[in-house]
Amino acid sequence: MRNDKLGKVGEILQPEREDAMTRYDKALILMLVATAFFGLYYTTIVMTSDGSNYAVIMVNGEEHSRVELKGAEPSEFTVTTPWGYNTVEVGNNRIRIKAASCPDQVCVKEGWIERVNEMTVCMPNRVYIKIVGQETEIDDIAY
Repeated sequence: MRNDKLGKVGEILQPEREDAMTRYDKALILMLVATAFFGLYYTTIVMTSDGSNYAVIMVNGEEHSRVELKGAEPSEFTVTTPWGYNTVEVGNNRIRIKAASCPDQVCVKEGWIERVNEMTVCMPNRVYIKIVGQETEIDDIAY
């Protein structure tokens, strides 16, 4: 028996539809993506670059010193620990570990840090440097 009278086997009847995305859908998606990129830019660049930053140098979990980054003259100093030494360089509102006694030199290769919450770490010498912004009385996150 032939299926000529019944129609093609496996054919699924679907209603005809126009283009799935209209130009308004595309415009809405473009606006959402642009808003997301602006929000990301604003939170990472604008909110963290007020220029009143300082670096906290920690050794073995305890604060060793604080260095003002805004307007600081280019300088170098050495942080000596029981596990080794780190030469720290400061200048142009940024800071880095210039030299270290650790074998792998990962902390030296990390380079300059300059934004709030950026951090460089020397695990063998138990030293880390974190950039901290100006502390405010009101938390920006709390409503």
